Amino acid sequence: MKHNKILKALFSVTGVILLSKLLGFVKQMVTAGVFGATIETDLIHLSEGFVGNIKYVLVQTLLTAFVAVYLHTKEEDDGAARRFAADTGRAFTAITAVMVAVVMLFAPQIARIIAPSYPAELTARLAMYLRIFSPALVLFVWIAVFHALLNANQRFIPGELEGANQSLILLALVAGLASVLGVRILVVAFLAAAVWNALFLGVVSRRYWEAARSNPFRNPAVKELLRMTGPLLLGYAMVYINQQVGNILVSGLEAGTVTAMDYAAVLFNLVGTLIGSFCSILFTYITKKISQKDHESAARLTLRAAVLLVAVFLPISILMILCAEDIVTIVYGRGAFAADNIRVAADALVGFSLGVVPLVVRDLFSRVQYAYQDSKQPMINSTVSIAVNIGLSVALCPVLGVLGVSMAGSVSLLVCGGLNLITARRHNAFLRYGELLKCLPWLCVGSVVCLLTARWSIGCWQTQGALLRFALVTLTAGGAYALSVSPLLLRLLRKENEPAA
Repeated sequence: MKHNKILKALFSVTGVILLSKLLGFVKQMVTAGVFGATIETDLIHLSEGFVGNIKYVLVQTLLTAFVAVYLHTKEEDDGAARRFAADTGRAFTAITAVMVAVVMLFAPQIARIIAPSYPAELTARLAMYLRIFSPALVLFVWIAVFHALLNANQRFIPGELEGANQSLILLALVAGLASVLGVRILVVAFLAAAVWNALFLGVVSRRYWEAARSNPFRNPAVKELLRMTGPLLLGYAMVYINQQVGNILVSGLEAGTVTAMDYAAVLFNLVGTLIGSFCSILFTYITKKISQKDHESAARLTLRAAVLLVAVFLPISILMILCAEDIVTIVYGRGAFAADNIRVAADALVGFSLGVVPLVVRDLFSRVQYAYQDSKQPMINSTVSIAVNIGLSVALCPVLGVLGVSMAGSVSLLVCGGLNLITARRHNAFLRYGELLKCLPWLCVGSVVCLLTARWSIGCWQTQGALLRFALVTLTAGGAYALSVSPLLLRLLRKENEPAA
């Protein structure tokens, strides 16, 4: 029954994510067709990316640390858990307000750091955008708290609607005001979506939080959260620094490259969002088992999830690599988005796609450690991998351009995933990886079948249009892969009630 409940949650969230991402693709298709990839879109993408990366640090930190502390607190006192939720929002609002003030004050210096090749006039415009975007960080804190609170109570769908809301708001504003405001409508849409999502999630999660007139920093659960978030913030901050290094390197290439790479990242993030959402759902169930001292069940769930997620996302990675140019053409190849933009975005997508399976391993096994309230070791693992990423990005960007930068990111995911596999077992001795190794031959055979079938299909239908060719290749290669790994999946379903290997 429990397994059916988890699968139901996964499938429900998958539908919402696919809807959100479909709207996201429509949004990107519209903005790419209307505004193209220019120096002005680069400025907006750089400033939005700077603030968005800080948002990523805050959201991922709270989604991870909050759930673990909240569930442990709720096991003891439901009222204390509700007060903890509100106090978390208040405490992080104060912290974030300081961050906003720093960005506002030092925006010119930050602009010179993230785009060192820009002349003074472009630097000044970039600083202006940074100041406009940064106040939204306060709203993102509350969005993160409400999202984490809903996840902890196994209400996963409202938080996943955030992306759909953002896309709908942008599409409506572009349709109504683009002729008046031009490319600046992207800024207005970003801020309007932040306001709406904060209000929406606040209302939906209202039954789970309770405001109190007290110093939030004196709440013992908030203190525990802050203790846990220290390493998390440092780890995610390293991710943020790593992403900024990539932007700095790419901003020195031809105009429009930053925008084209961002569009490729949007495509990769469809897969990344699915992986992250699945892992967040599993994290809730794993943490609950650990809080109940059922470590063997937690290990069994983790191992089954690892195999299933890798089996699902492996062919997606292969098809994204082989069909990168077709995918970019289908989504963005119209209007002002020119052939050179398509080429750059496709190169970036190839590099990103190499990291799909490592991302599964990294996210799942880092969350196992967070479930044991260990945020220090994942931070160390992340820092090591980011150092690898920065070094490879600097070395490969002059040679391979955006492909080198995106490939470096995938290698760093592989390093981090491997380290997380090793360190997660320190917390749970039942995490025996023999089951993963037994499944590896099936996955290798499936990959070869998928790769060869896809290459053959591309050759057969090379004269067809991008959309039809991609659909035929996906159906043919995906079907062949599914047939080749079906014995593995059926075996896993039959053994789901047996002890972990």
